[in-house]
Amino acid sequence: MSFLYPNMLWWLFALAIPIIIHLFNFRRHKIVYFSNTATLKTIEQENAKTKKLKYIIALIMRMLFIVGLVFAFAYPYNPEQKLKTDDADNLVAVYVDNSMSMHSQSSEISLIEDARSSARALVSNISPSQRFVLLTNSRQLDNEYPMNQDEMLMSIDAMQTEASPLTFNNLYENLQMIMKRNGFKSASLFMYSDFQENMMNMDGIVADSAIQIVAMPLKSDYQQNIYIDTVWLSSPILQKELANEINVRVVNESGKEIKGLPVNFEIDGKSVAFNTIDVPSNSKNEVAMQFVLNEPGEKTAAVSINDYPITFDDTYNLVMSVRPIIKIVELSASTGDLAIQALFGNDSLFDFHIMNPYRIDQQYLSDCQMVIVDGDANVNETMWQTITDFANDGGSVVVFPPESSESSYNSEFSNDTLSISTISSHHEFFSDIFVNIPDNADLPKVYKHAQIDKKQFSNTLTLISLQNATSFFTLSKIGSGNVYSFASQLGKEWTNFADNSLFVPIMFKIAMLGGQMSRLSYTLGVDKDITINDLTAFSEGDVRIRDVQGNFEMIPMVEMRNNRALIRLYDELPGAGFYTINKGDDVIETTAWNDNRKESKMKFLDREEVDKILKDNGLNVLAVMKADEIHSNDVMEMMVRRSMMWKWFIILSLISLLIEILVLRFWK
Repeated sequence: MSFLYPNMLWWLFALAIPIIIHLFNFRRHKIVYFSNTATLKTIEQENAKTKKLKYIIALIMRMLFIVGLVFAFAYPYNPEQKLKTDDADNLVAVYVDNSMSMHSQSSEISLIEDARSSARALVSNISPSQRFVLLTNSRQLDNEYPMNQDEMLMSIDAMQTEASPLTFNNLYENLQMIMKRNGFKSASLFMYSDFQENMMNMDGIVADSAIQIVAMPLKSDYQQNIYIDTVWLSSPILQKELANEINVRVVNESGKEIKGLPVNFEIDGKSVAFNTIDVPSNSKNEVAMQFVLNEPGEKTAAVSINDYPITFDDTYNLVMSVRPIIKIVELSASTGDLAIQALFGNDSLFDFHIMNPYRIDQQYLSDCQMVIVDGDANVNETMWQTITDFANDGGSVVVFPPESSESSYNSEFSNDTLSISTISSHHEFFSDIFVNIPDNADLPKVYKHAQIDKKQFSNTLTLISLQNATSFFTLSKIGSGNVYSFASQLGKEWTNFADNSLFVPIMFKIAMLGGQMSRLSYTLGVDKDITINDLTAFSEGDVRIRDVQGNFEMIPMVEMRNNRALIRLYDELPGAGFYTINKGDDVIETTAWNDNRKESKMKFLDREEVDKILKDNGLNVLAVMKADEIHSNDVMEMMVRRSMMWKWFIILSLISLLIEILVLRFWK
């Protein structure tokens, strides 16, 4: 047992007072006159030994009364709960949660500023001889090397106030790594956080008894939020002067229904669409807005709502790219298929080329959206792997059967005349092709067809089938792209599909869905890679990432992979917004970044839940502080004051006083 105020123990010398009283017995003797000595016979004779025992018990009770009071005011506590902040081999780690949820208000200031000021007070009160590290979600390496007290205070003042969320297991593992790297035997971890549910991930954590944990849960006065969860386009292909639709999902994390919430859509800073939405309490809803893009190229856009005071998730940034042209390659050993040439070769929307499969321009292929494999292409295994890689990277591949057994078809051919019997019109592929298929629709006839091998790809779905229940048109998902297989060639001896009204919309849809699409947006803290198709932009010089305001610049790592450039971010971007990928003064691509929507879920753990989770995982938890204790300069004092031991000594004093009164009053 140790004491917070050991100087109070000097008052134990007061034990001499009852001892002196007992020894000298300062009692006045009073003379009583008796008129009749017979009265003395009626007085009970008091036993000398009983009297002595009575006063010894009273003396002990008086001494226990004084001891109990002195020990209570000295604040006893368990020394095993003592912080090691006076140990030279101990590292003091202060974690300040600087995720976006910490910008919510607590009393009159934000949680992040409350945490920063409390952390400064804590560090100022610890011995200057200690070594410190500042842990934040930003993972700034300069702050993760041992610092003295002055350096630590400067780092707290200069820390970033916005960063992606960090889970507890990553924080704990990072501290273990810092201890090992710098040779510290123990560490004291002080955590200032709002302790969102999604933060307390304990997967794979290995408890270390040498790490003491003091948790400081900060509570916001505003725990209800309305935010934009996600945004998507009804059609992933944006074309000039063609209407499209943007869909917005809004989540209401409050217990109150929201009616008529304004939703605004801007492109290049100008409002182009507006709508309102009703969202039930603790639920979500979706709203759609139509728009038209009149010019090709990249467009920066944003969807926004107004929800005070939690505003970081009220805007969703995105970049939309209008393709000026769609590149298509037909692999053929001859002059190609006439129907395909007539469809794509005379339309300014398409850049159509016929290539020999053994003389493919790999650079050109990497920038295409669609590859058509004719029946006479005679593709070998090496070339087929190249085509598969193209589909895996997002391209559309259309395969027509050969005259004999070939890669994706077996040797079974049928010359029976059949009609198309079933079209999976409810599949998303046909979503903007069919409104309704009449019962007497003029469907293609098939005079000769091959058996499509569905086992070649694991995810193959029949979109159009024949009367004999065999597949005429299938879709196979490969990576980010698709392989579309037909059971017949387009020649007159095979089918009249090329003359049917289905041919044009189906082939156009395949072309539109092809190619590595530019992503609408990226998520901070989640996405680390950006893929660029244009390799010519990376021939020479440094690639840099800049924000559109010109206040931030980063040199990323660039890696060439499968005829594409992979840009890897080794550090966090400073915040949500638009960032350009630059080669010198030239902008290669513009990207949109948004905060992680996990931060928007206003679900937090209370003191008891935090304490239980940490202890259930075997961690050395010294204390989970109350709200009124977090702002104390002396955290150790607050921990000791929470000890119940002083109350037991007060109870001891009161019991001793009661026993003394009973002994002196009723012991005759």
